[in-house]
Amino acid sequence: MRIKKKNSRWLYASCAFMLAIVLLIGLMQPQSASAAVLWDKQSLEEVYNPTGQIYTYAPTVIQEGDTTHMWSCHNNESGIIRDHIYYTKIENNTVVESRSVLAPGPAGTWDSFHVCDPSVVEGKFLYNGTSYSYALFYLGNDVNASYHNQIGVAFSNDLSGDWTRYHDPIITYPNDGYWGVGQPSATSIDGQGRLMLFYTQGDPSATAGYRVELNLGDMSQPVIGTPMQLTTAGLIGTDSANDWLNNFDIVYDPSRDRFYAIRDQHPFPSGQPNYITESIQLASIDGASIWGGGGAWRVEGNITPQLTDLPRNHNAGLVRTAFGTLPDQNEAVVYFTESQAAPNLTGLPEYTYNIWRITGALSDGNHIIENKINSLSNKYFTVDRLTHELNTQQLNIHGKAQAKLKHKNVWTGYRLFDQKGLLLDAGTAYYNIVDDEDRSFTLTIPKPAAANAKVKLEVYFLTDKGKEITSKSSWINIM
Repeated sequence: MRIKKKNSRWLYASCAFMLAIVLLIGLMQPQSASAAVLWDKQSLEEVYNPTGQIYTYAPTVIQEGDTTHMWSCHNNESGIIRDHIYYTKIENNTVVESRSVLAPGPAGTWDSFHVCDPSVVEGKFLYNGTSYSYALFYLGNDVNASYHNQIGVAFSNDLSGDWTRYHDPIITYPNDGYWGVGQPSATSIDGQGRLMLFYTQGDPSATAGYRVELNLGDMSQPVIGTPMQLTTAGLIGTDSANDWLNNFDIVYDPSRDRFYAIRDQHPFPSGQPNYITESIQLASIDGASIWGGGGAWRVEGNITPQLTDLPRNHNAGLVRTAFGTLPDQNEAVVYFTESQAAPNLTGLPEYTYNIWRITGALSDGNHIIENKINSLSNKYFTVDRLTHELNTQQLNIHGKAQAKLKHKNVWTGYRLFDQKGLLLDAGTAYYNIVDDEDRSFTLTIPKPAAANAKVKLEVYFLTDKGKEITSKSSWINIM
C-alpha cells in the first residue's frame, strides 16, 4: 500500500462522538498465520486423479529434475477398500506410470491387510546380503479395521522399482484395540544408515507425534533408539486453540537448522465426512528441539478451503530430496489430498480422494499472526483483519474505505480499553491515511502489555472539522 503523509495528534473526544467500529479481540489467540510462507494460488493444480472407485492419498514426493517420484496410499481394485502403496511417476507434469509396488503381505503376517503412508529415504542398507540405496517406511496392519497399526520398512535400489520388505515391524505396537503407530516420515542423519523417523502413535492416553533415531545400516542388527514425544507448543488448530499433532510429514532444512512439518489441523469439521480435516498447516521447529525435546513450533502458514476452493485439504506431504531435506530453502512445495464433502458428496468420500499441489515462497522475515474479520462494514469503510508481527509490540488494523471517502481529508485513530472499560491507550491519529488508488488503509497500534489481554478497540474516522463520519458500531468476537 502507498502511505501518504502522516501527522500525529492525540484525540480524546467522547466515545459516543468518535466510535465507528468496535472489535472485541482475543489478542493472544490468533486464528491463522502467514508471511513466513506466501502461497502462490496460481501454482495450485490437480496432480493425480484416478478414475473409478479408486482413492489415493498421503503422498510422499521426491523431485529429480523434471521427474516427480510419488508414492501414495491407494486401493488396487475399484470399489474395494484395501490399501496398497502405489508408485506414480510424473514427467513434465504428465503422469506416465502408476502401479502397486508394495502390496499387503501374505496371510498371517503383521502387514497382511493394509499397507499405507509411505515415506522414502536414501542411505546405505544391508539386508540379507544385498546392499540397498533406498528405504521405504510404511504403516501396516493385519485386520480389516483402523487399529493394530505398526511401522515396517522395505528396501530397493530403484526409486521406480518394487520393494523387498523386512520381515518384522520396525516400530511395534500391541493388538490392544487402539490405533497403534503409523504415518511415518523419515529423514537421513548421515547419508548412510542413520535416520530420524517421525510417526504418529494413538494409544489409551493420547494421539501424539513422536521421533526415534534408527540405524538400519545392517539389518541383521537394526538399532532402534528410544522414542521421544514431540511438543505441541505453538501449534494452532482451526478453532484458534492449541492443537495436537498427528498425520504429519517432515523435511529438514540444513540452511536454517529447522524441521518443517505439514500436518492436519483439528478439530475435524462437523459435516460429513467428520473424520477428515479441512485445513493443513505448515509449521517449523529448531533442530535442537527435535534432538533434545521441548521447544515450540512456529506456524508458517495454512492451506485452507478459502485458499484452495476445495472443501477438504488433508493428508499432505512436502517435496523432499532423497535424503529428506528441503530441496530449495526459498520455497515449500506441498502435495496434499483433496476430497468432497456434504452436501456435494455421493457415495463414500474415500473414492473422491485425489492429489493436488501448491507452492509457497519461504522467507525469514517477521512472522505475522493474522485475525480475519468477516462481514464488518458500513457505508463508509470496512475493517477486515488485524495482524501482529511476532517479536514486535506492534499490531496493524487493515481496512478499506468506500468510494465516497476518496480524496477526502480524514483523520483515523483508535482507543484501547480493558475489560473493565478503563482506557489502556488512546492512540495517535493518522491524517489522510486512505490510499487514493485503492482506498486501503493500515492503522498501527501498540500491543497491550497485559498478558492474555482481551481488549476493546475503537477505530474512528473524522473530518478536518472534527465532524463524525459515522456512528454505526458493530461487535465481533474473534477469539
